[in-house]
Amino acid sequence: MLLLRNSSKSRIFLLVNPSNKIINTHQPSSTDQITTAICSYSIIQHSSEIYNLNAKDIALCFKQWFKSHDTLLFDRIFDILKTHNDTDADARNAADTALSNLNLRLSESFVLEVLKYGHRNGFDVLSCLKFFDWAGRQPSFQHTRSTFYAVFKILSKARLMSVMLDFLEKFMNPWWCVHRIRYYNTLVVGYAVAGKPYVALHMFGKMRFQGLDLDEFSYHVFLNALVEQGCFDAKFDEAESYLERLVSQGKAVDGLALGSIVEAYCNRGMFENAGRLMEKFCDMGVVSLEYAYGVWLGCLAKAEKLDGALEFLKSKKIMEGFIPDVFKYNLLVSRLLRENRLVEVLDLLTEMRDDQIFPDKVTLNNALCFFCKAGLVEVARELYNSRSEFGLSPNGMAYNYLVNTLCSNGSTKEAFRVLKNSFQRGFFPGNRTFSLLADALCREGRIDKMKELVVIALQ
Repeated sequence: MLLLRNSSKSRIFLLVNPSNKIINTHQPSSTDQITTAICSYSIIQHSSEIYNLNAKDIALCFKQWFKSHDTLLFDRIFDILKTHNDTDADARNAADTALSNLNLRLSESFVLEVLKYGHRNGFDVLSCLKFFDWAGRQPSFQHTRSTFYAVFKILSKARLMSVMLDFLEKFMNPWWCVHRIRYYNTLVVGYAVAGKPYVALHMFGKMRFQGLDLDEFSYHVFLNALVEQGCFDAKFDEAESYLERLVSQGKAVDGLALGSIVEAYCNRGMFENAGRLMEKFCDMGVVSLEYAYGVWLGCLAKAEKLDGALEFLKSKKIMEGFIPDVFKYNLLVSRLLRENRLVEVLDLLTEMRDDQIFPDKVTLNNALCFFCKAGLVEVARELYNSRSEFGLSPNGMAYNYLVNTLCSNGSTKEAFRVLKNSFQRGFFPGNRTFSLLADALCREGRIDKMKELVVIALQ
């Protein structure tokens, strides 16, 4: 029997009984019992009354949350980009026409959202580049330093440095120099993100010789690259002094540069120094720490310092209203799932919904894995069967957990169906999952299914 609770927040208690019914020890006063019971904070009331919520009720609550993000337009954009071969001129024209027919209102924020969605949800880098190229050719839109930076980051994380450097060389064409605003800014940022800080320094020197200077955003990206590439030779005091000098000169300093130094400290295991730095600038009260807090939280999670990460999140949320983005939440939830800390996983998923954090595909897979590990088989089954309603595309880990859970629950036939679907999606289960299902099929005398399983695996 699994008990999920968090008494420190007076969250309701949930018990999972053998019949897969949810028993709540608290009778809420809200008319929306499902939302109150699963997705909201509640004060425990002493009452002898109990009520049951079935799996469909719980699944419905989470499905409503999953549907809260409208990504149908983004999915349509990437469907167009994927289905047209870029090597064929007619196909490229067809893709351009199809995108134009969507009547997109291009703006910096919209282009950034599309690029972020494509990158975070596993679409190929080429599709992101196609959209970037198409948007830049539209008469109503001109790329900004932020959109350039976004596509540079996508290329660098995909380790496509050669593509990125080719792009920058073409960008140095004199035509671009005449017709593009902040020409040197883009080059400095591009080479910095591409892992070429000394080339970026050279470009920075050329623009300073001409009496030009970087804008605030580019300075922060440039400094970040210098720190990450060790150009300060681990002399973090110089980087800190630089930020303090900006403050003393009355220049605006946002959290990006500060977060870069915090991350550099953490990557070298110097967590105390990173914490001291944040406290120093917190006391100054002149710098937004939201980005640095997110970096710190992510570094704690990656270093498996989960207790510290949870305590930091709790304290900063209460004291300063800090709310991480969906990516930091996903990272923390994934690490907690790995450690089977299901109470904290439920707490974080609930917080995400309460704080109106729009879930992405990683969030959906984390939730599916949670219900499997928590023994809520019916909820996991309901979410999987209705996955097309909210765009759930299970990953390899989710498929493994779901097949294992269904086998353990005696639902061998359904586990076989899920496994076949995973093959069709390009995922092959782990050896344990494959063996578990094979043993279950043999025990039930399903020799035909066993043979089919072997044939599919060999293909």
